[in-house]
Formats: sequence, structure tokens, C-alpha cells
Amino acid sequence: MDGRARSHRWHLTRLATAAALVVATLGLAAPPAHAEAGPKVTVLTRNLFLGGDLTPSIGAPTLPAFLAANAALLGHVDRVDFPARAALIADEIRERKPDLVGLQEVALWRTGTLGDPAPATEIRYDYLALLMAELATSGHPYDVAVVQDEADLEAPAGAPYQVDVRLTMRDVVLVRHGGRVQVTDTSSGNFVQNLVFPLAATGGTATSTRGWTAVDAVLGTRAFRFVNTHLEAFHPGVRALQAQELLRGPVNVAGPVILVGDLNSGPELPVPNNRIAYFILVAGGLVDTWPILHPGEPGYTAGLGDDLTEPADDVEHRIDMVMFRGAVVPVASEVFGTERQTADGRWASDHLGHSAVLALP
Repeated sequence: MDGRARSHRWHLTRLATAAALVVATLGLAAPPAHAEAGPKVTVLTRNLFLGGDLTPSIGAPTLPAFLAANAALLGHVDRVDFPARAALIADEIRERKPDLVGLQEVALWRTGTLGDPAPATEIRYDYLALLMAELATSGHPYDVAVVQDEADLEAPAGAPYQVDVRLTMRDVVLVRHGGRVQVTDTSSGNFVQNLVFPLAATGGTATSTRGWTAVDAVLGTRAFRFVNTHLEAFHPGVRALQAQELLRGPVNVAGPVILVGDLNSGPELPVPNNRIAYFILVAGGLVDTWPILHPGEPGYTAGLGDDLTEPADDVEHRIDMVMFRGAVVPVASEVFGTERQTADGRWASDHLGHSAVLALP
């Protein structure tokens, strides 16, 4: 291990220790019953699952292996059938009637002529358009409040496709159409710190750009900010820096804040470094709703496998969170997503959803 690696590892350990000490001093006291008075907002977070695993493509050692891995990825995206999964997610939203929804991995898959240097533009799957159509059909329409483009990756896919395939990742906030919550402003951004992968097959790199979306909203006379994010999955140091960016950026407001999203971090994850981003957010004043409302319950939200066919009780990580700061009181919450499957036996996503009711006293 070289000196830089030792220094980086020491820095992560120091961050984890300091954040854990702060968390320990904060405690998790249940709110007084009278604090639930005031208007209540229902929020929901859902990772839609992009449709496959990018790591075989990133790690492919040769160009033929890269072409084959990209073709396998596109085939897997077809097989796990987001149009069918979108119907399940629309049903989940219809049943819970959230005022605000935070979505992650809202993939846009496009294809183009093999080897064409121009970006691919032919839409294969637009996860946002498919979900919005299902919500409209269900009679419970939502409006798209804000969309943030994140990683935008394009590469050639070999047989049987022989096309360039392009994946654009997005985070999205939806607001219930004609609902009680009125959006007064929107904002979004990409993190400055993002993970860069080397691509051995091409000699190039790919950037895992991530970010956040937010709305400023009013419920009755109560103003608050709702923030949705998806932190880095594959590098705890980058993830920790992104958590710090959240605290300095969209979460850094005077009024109440509700943060939802796939944090890829949590207090009980088996690898200690994967807990750091969560501890940083809590040390920054954000409160995790789940242990307040469900003390002693695991609340696992991931993962159901890339094929979306794992047994429902195989989830083993709690990384999809609803957190808050300021004058907010958690009233109720649930983890959901194993109530129904597609006709071919797949879950709606590799994650479960998490919804919560929060009072604004």
C-alpha cells in the first residue's frame, strides 16, 4: 500500500470515528405526542433500477469482451422489462398518494448507429415517460417538478445488437397534480466529487456523475425544502464527500428540510466505511426517521438481485432513507415493494420503496 492509500484509509477511519461520536451524543428520542399537530406531508423514495449491472462492461479487459458485456447489459435491460415494472410502481404510488416523490435511477436508454460519433438519440426506454403514463392511466397524475441528468454513458454493443447504446441516468422529483403541496421553486445539481472508472478495454474512462434534485414547497402556511439524492455506490470516500456537499448545498437552508434517496450508506452496514456518509449527514443535523418510528426493526430496502427474482426476504441493507432537519416530526412510515410482481415473476426494482408521513408543527 503506498503512502497516498494509507493516508486515504486513515482519513476515512478518522471521519467514521468522529461522525460516530457525534451520532452517539445526539440520541434518538421519540417526539412528544403533541408535536404531531400541524399539516402532514407524505413523501416517498423509489430507486427504479436502471436494468442491469454496469461493472462487467467497466471491467472488460479487451475490446471483444467490452462489446459482449455491453450487449449482455442491453439484453438484460430488455429482459427485466421496465414497462411492466412501471405499472407496479404506479400502483404503489397510487395506493400511498404521496405529496412528493423522489426517484433515482430514472434511466433513459437510447441507441444509435454503431460507430457513429454523434450521440445516440433513438429512444429504447424512457423510464420517466413510461412511469408518468402509468400514473396518468391510473387516475392519479403527478407533475414532474425537476429532473437532473447525471451519468451519460455511451458505448458500442456487439452481437446480436451491433448498435451504439447510451444510458443517461436521472434523479427526479414528482409532485402530486392538484395536491395540497404547492411548489414555489426548484433546484438541482451534480456533485463536484464523482467517481471516475478506468476502462481497460478502450484506454478511456467513464464518470459516475451523481447529484440531487430539490423543491421548495408550501403546505398550508408551512414552507419547507424537499431534497432527493443518490450517492455513489462504489467508493466510500467519494460518497462521504458527496454527503458533505449535500450539507453545504441543498440541505443548507434555514427552514425545515426533508431528505430522501438512495444513500448507499446506513448505520448498520457490514463494512464500516460504508456507514460514513450516513454518519456525516446525521452529524450535520439530519435525523433518520426509521429508528424513531420502528425501533429495533431492520427496515431493509436492498437488494433483490439484478434479475429481480430473489426471495422477498433476501433484502439485507437499509440504504433508502427518509431524513429531516428542523421543525419536522415523523408520524408514520413503511417499507414496501414485495406486494406484487410482473407477469413473469419480477419485482418492481432491486430496491424496496420507503414512504413516510411527516408533520410540520
